[in-house]
Amino acid sequence: MSACDELRPQAAGIASLPEGDPEREAYLAHARGCPGCLEALREGEKLVAVLGRSRLPPPSQEALRRASAPILAELHPLRWPLGIAAALVAFAIPVLFARHRDPEGWAAALLVLVLAAALAASAGVVRAGAWVALTASAGFSLAAGGVPGFPSAGRGLAIGLGFDCLGLEILGAAIAAATVAWRSRGSPAQLGAAAAAGALAAQAALHISCGAHGQAAHLWVFHVGGVALAGLAGWILKGRIYARSARS
Repeated sequence: MSACDELRPQAAGIASLPEGDPEREAYLAHARGCPGCLEALREGEKLVAVLGRSRLPPPSQEALRRASAPILAELHPLRWPLGIAAALVAFAIPVLFARHRDPEGWAAALLVLVLAAALAASAGVVRAGAWVALTASAGFSLAAGGVPGFPSAGRGLAIGLGFDCLGLEILGAAIAAATVAWRSRGSPAQLGAAAAAGALAAQAALHISCGAHGQAAHLWVFHVGGVALAGLAGWILKGRIYARSARS
């Protein structure tokens, strides 16, 4: 392959370089003795001139809205009263409809509720909000029931109660995620953290209303598992919404 074969495909790019650029000067040094390369450079300069005069139409308002929505969601997170309200509703549902209540668990439950409300209110600000909720859920279960397999951890999964607990946590996650979606006008940036926070609020209520809240295996599978499932679902939903927006 000759030097011309290598240089001519680069003529348009060379033409866009400013006067005095070393790469442009090197091309010109060759082109002064090569009419073909010089002609290619002139054609490139004409193309650059035409592109410089062209004016693309401005983006539509809809395109600007889709592009700015994730950024605005990061800059303007969910207003804290709505986040707290979503966490309170997620907490209240298991308590109001429970057939069993343990009054001695209120102090711990309210402490976790405060954390869940703070996470829901700050969804979009704390980037690792879903991981914080999951860590809090695991710590709560560790304190309440211990580690599965140890004598003090209790026995059995209490599967009958387990699916009820899991369903209540997913319901709490859905409430928080729906609040975020409404507040942010469909922007998915906060869904994972908000869903996990809503599930954590429901888990706090289950510490009062779940009859197996002292059994480690049940807590880790259904209570911690519910928070993990909620955060994962929110993350997957966020990715799908972003992908659909990119295709439209």
